[in-house]
Amino acid sequence: MRRSSLLAVPLRQPADVAPHLGKPTHWKQGRSAKALADAWFAANGIRPAVRDVIATSDYLAGAEFLDGWLERETDLRDGRATPSQTDLLGLIGGGDKLGVLGVEAKVDESFGPLVSEWLKDAGSGKLQRLRHLCTLLNLEPDRIGSLRYQLLHRTAATLLEARRFLTDIAVLIVQSFCAQATGFKDCVAFFESIGMPGSAAGELIGARRFGTVDLWVGWASDTPIPDKNRWEDSFAEVGVDLPRDQPHAVGAEMTVVSA
Repeated sequence: MRRSSLLAVPLRQPADVAPHLGKPTHWKQGRSAKALADAWFAANGIRPAVRDVIATSDYLAGAEFLDGWLERETDLRDGRATPSQTDLLGLIGGGDKLGVLGVEAKVDESFGPLVSEWLKDAGSGKLQRLRHLCTLLNLEPDRIGSLRYQLLHRTAATLLEARRFLTDIAVLIVQSFCAQATGFKDCVAFFESIGMPGSAAGELIGARRFGTVDLWVGWASDTPIPDKNRWEDSFAEVGVDLPRDQPHAVGAEMTVVSA
């Protein structure tokens, strides 16, 4: 099984995270990995859009950012080699409280395959992982086919990290940089499935107890990434340079390729 080092070095600039991404193509203007790194480096603390969501909870309002890791790998403790890789995992605290904050960033990317799609031709390893995730999240394996698999393992990772840091506070927030809030309905459907119904947009929902950890969830709408950046990247992928001194029009036949 692949093991992540328990040692870390500080990042000096957003681009330092690029070698740690799942795929090199994820590091580009207009993609969530770069949007999140740029935003949190600029804030050097809890991003205002995320802080505003946390502040809607009387219990967690005023929490400060203590430490954090970009592209944090978490062993899901199910015997499989593949970890869950959280965009940002942070420690937050205030007074006598310590909590773990997991942030999943999105521009217009989806949350990946549905559980039913992920299970296609599944072997024993996948089935074992799914059972393990369902145990952690109090779900029934045969009733979650329409949920997005990424949301299951990212939430589980946040809960497991809270246990690891010996705290009973876990917060999972989806940080959206998309004006159309791509993925919001999938997010709400997942939150409802784990017994945390609500609008989720701009507010923290919770807490709900999972084992020894109280979980809060929410959706934070951050400054949208302009579509123009993504169009230019799509042209660049096929070797076309766009003039920088004039606006670009995208016709109905243009397909924007997401990383």
